Amino acid sequence: MLERLVDMLGGHGLHVGYAFVFVVLVLCGFGLPMPEDVVLATGGVLAWLASDLERVTFGGMLRDEGLLAMIAVGLVGIVAGDSIIFLAGRRFGHRIADVRALRRIITPAKLEAVEKHIRRRGNLVVVIARFLPGLRAPTFFTVGHARMPLWEFLLFDGAAALVSAPLWVCLGFWLGSDLQALAREASRFSHYILLAVGVVLVAIWVRWHQARRASAPAPVREIERP
Repeated sequence: MLERLVDMLGGHGLHVGYAFVFVVLVLCGFGLPMPEDVVLATGGVLAWLASDLERVTFGGMLRDEGLLAMIAVGLVGIVAGDSIIFLAGRRFGHRIADVRALRRIITPAKLEAVEKHIRRRGNLVVVIARFLPGLRAPTFFTVGHARMPLWEFLLFDGAAALVSAPLWVCLGFWLGSDLQALAREASRFSHYILLAVGVVLVAIWVRWHQARRASAPAPVREIERP
């Protein structure tokens, strides 16, 4: 997919690449089944193709206006797409229980329990879900239904996007001359990200379990009478 996108867009100028990355990332908010990392890495390759750098270095990347602009476009596209899902949850989330096929699965009691948890730890939920493609959309929809403030969602979603967008765009720029190596490294980095998220989730579960045990009431011992 990466090679086909580069072949299709490579000869049309960087502004077409900006438009492609932004529009596709926004459409992902409507459910477009395209991997976000592939879109961002494609943007990085297009920025490399348009660059005047003879040799890619970290210093050169920091000064390359096309690369920096592509990172900014990726950030805005990510947050815009995520905000669409969030606002849809705020607007239409209350209608989930009205769908006959979902009434037995998503009962009002279950929905309220999920929303209560999100109200307490919604910021952490948003950050973790940003790195989990399969859970991102339903999580952001539920977060919107739980009435998290929009500014708070944008803050934490944007903070997580500040990790993913520069990573994938810069990876595409760095390995733009070898698309096969780029595909291999992209897969490897995806596994690293999932591993890191898994470690965080395990740490959160351990902490929650310890706090629950500490707050549990001590068993009452009966006093033996002589």
